[in-house]
Order: sequence, then structure tokens, then C-alpha cells
Amino acid sequence: MKVLLVNPNRYKSPPVPPIGLEYIAGSLEKEGHKAEIVDLCFSEDWRKDIDCAVTSFRPDVSGITVRNVDSVLYHVNEFFLDEIKDIVNHVKSRYGLTVIIGGTGICINSEGILDYLNADFAIAGPGENTTNELLNEIKNSRSTKKIYNGKFLTNDPCPRRPFKINYKRYFDSGGIAGFETHKGCSSSCIYCLEANSKVSFKRIKDVIAEIKGFVDMGYNHFHLCDSEFNENLDYSIEFCTALINSGMDIKWAVYMKPGNSNKKLFRLLRDSGVYLVTLSADSYQKHPVYWSDIEKFITDAKSEGLKVVVDFLTGFPYEDEKKVAQCFDILKKIQPDSVGVNTYIRLYKSLHITTIINKDSTLKNHLFGNTDDSSFIKPVFYNHISNEKLQQLINGDALFRIEGLEKRVNYSRVGT
Repeated sequence: MKVLLVNPNRYKSPPVPPIGLEYIAGSLEKEGHKAEIVDLCFSEDWRKDIDCAVTSFRPDVSGITVRNVDSVLYHVNEFFLDEIKDIVNHVKSRYGLTVIIGGTGICINSEGILDYLNADFAIAGPGENTTNELLNEIKNSRSTKKIYNGKFLTNDPCPRRPFKINYKRYFDSGGIAGFETHKGCSSSCIYCLEANSKVSFKRIKDVIAEIKGFVDMGYNHFHLCDSEFNENLDYSIEFCTALINSGMDIKWAVYMKPGNSNKKLFRLLRDSGVYLVTLSADSYQKHPVYWSDIEKFITDAKSEGLKVVVDFLTGFPYEDEKKVAQCFDILKKIQPDSVGVNTYIRLYKSLHITTIINKDSTLKNHLFGNTDDSSFIKPVFYNHISNEKLQQLINGDALFRIEGLEKRVNYSRVGT
């Protein structure tokens, strides 16, 4: 079958290449299908671009990725689904194509988003293998359900197709290339959709080969797409060692979590080209050991010459300003390079924090956004510490930065 893959993500702060579609295209072609990608990120007329792609390629099916439902920032929020819905309707009504939706955004509420977008099928989770299974069912008229759960097969590497994307345009516009080493996360954060999800590691040689492909194309700047690189310390050390041994001269930025680290890892990260580590941290019901882990993490990383930025989420239900001030005092003592503070927590239907709030009517007084949307597809945020109060707690300390007031990410803020 011929599948037209569509990237509807036109958010450019920064522009993010559709890595998921590169994997899907590779998986489809590996199984004998034909795949083309129409990337609308820089499109000036998306209808015209889709029309041209359909006319020239004449697909049987369209696959549309939903990377994000919205920009997740309260003050400068952008909701993406309405434009994606227009794209779905255009493809279906004008060309009669079956539309499959997938991408990380589907997982917030797969049934609700399927209905909202008026698509035919949805794949929730990794789609590299599941897309082929669904196409076979469509071809043989055997599809009996609308939502399919994706699965990732670690021993069945999926070839990537970066040449189907104009990476020069992304780099020229402030974007960089991405790669991933694993899927899933074993942490139990009450605000995260990936919490307690199955962890599957990619074969290191396959990831190294992906990176080499970009280096051969002339690109050497990367960010890691994993939720947290140090999910497994041994794997992380082995990966960095392999990257160093490859001899490639790259620079990359990485997200990590407290724990699962040591000086050896940070030394290897530095030697493999890492210039920035973003440490994800929060204040929800933390044991003192948590803060000890953070202190050790930052101290070890900085001793190896790495820049460390902390993404700090705070202001959870039942936390008072005194608790937040105590956390700030700890971070002042540790002294990372910068701390981005966020007190507006995006809620999703399946999250534990949403359950907590729904059980206490007093907490609902602190909801902002589309509070009448019980599906939580449209943005709803919890906040009880205003930016004005946050400014008072920060008290002019340049270490801290309030997140959500600008559309930037850490690798564009912090130079290499």
C-alpha cells in the first residue's frame, strides 16, 4: 500500500523534525509498502502542499502524527488539534482517504482525540510495527476496532528515513536533529503521561548508526528524545563509550533524572560531546534522599565541566509557599547553572494528579483554562502559586527563571 505521512506540527519555538514519521516510513518500506512524508512545519499553504503530495503520490492511506495536543505552557499556550482536525477533514473529504493518527499526543486520551479529530483509526504508543499490522487489516477488510496499542520490538530495528525531511531548513531555523535510546519510563511522577510505562532499550549499534547517518549528511548537533537518558546506568555508560569509540565529533544535549548516575557517567557524557544536561525535578512529597541525589548529581556533573539546568515543577496540591521556599533554598545551596520554575501543571484525564484534584472540590478553585472540558483534551492547568507570588519567593535571584513566559527551550538558551 502507499501511505502519505503528514507532519502537521507548525510550532517553531523551536521547530522540531518529525522523527516519529521517519521511523514509520522506514518500517513501512521495510515491509514492502511505499511511504512519503509531507512536512507542513514551514508550509505557507498546507492545503496546496497536501494536494500536490496526493496528486503526485496517489496514496491509499494517510497517516497523521499528533506530536503534541498543545504547547503545554499556560501563559503562551497554543492548542494544535483544531488545525490538525482541518487537515484530517481535508484529506478525508477531498480524497476519500482512510486516516490513521498516531504520535505521543494520542496517549493523553486516545478515544477522545480520535473522536475530536474525526480520524478513522488511532495508534496509541510506538507505531513502527503496529502500523503495518493495521494496514494489513485495512487491506483485507478485517479491522474490527478503532484504537490500536503500539508495541516496540527491541530486536527488530526499524530503519530511519531522515532523507525524507529537509533537515537544512530545520537547522537554519534553530532546530536540531534528535535521536532516542529507549522508550518508556520507570519513574512514578504523578504529572507525567509516561510514568510507569514499559521500558524498552534500543540496540546501541543501531542508535550509533543513526547518528552516523546524520554526521555523514553534515549535521553534528543533537538533542536526546528520551524522557530521561539515565533510565539504566549500565546502558548509559555503554552507550557513551560506544559513541566515543565511534570517533564521531558531535555535540548533544540530554535530559536526565536524579539518581542513576556517577562521575564516570558524567565524564563519558562530556567526552562524547554532551554540553548541556537538563535535570528534571519536582517537589511532590520528596524524601530528603531525593535532594541528596540532586546535590550529588549536580556536583558530579559540574566537576566534569558540564552545564546543568534544572527544570523544576512545584506548587502541587497541598504544598504551601513555605515548602516552595525551602526547595529554592536547597537549589541555591547546590547552585546549578540555572533553574526554570513552573507552577502551572498541565492536567490530563489519566494522570494521578488529576484524580487527586477531582476528589477535592476545594482544589478545583485553582484550575485555569478550559475547565469545562472533562476530557482534558483542551488545556486545563492547576495553579495556586501565582507568578507574582513566585517573583516574591525568587526575590530577584538570577539563578531562577519563571517558565512559560517565553517560547524557548534549554538548548537554545544555553550556548554550547
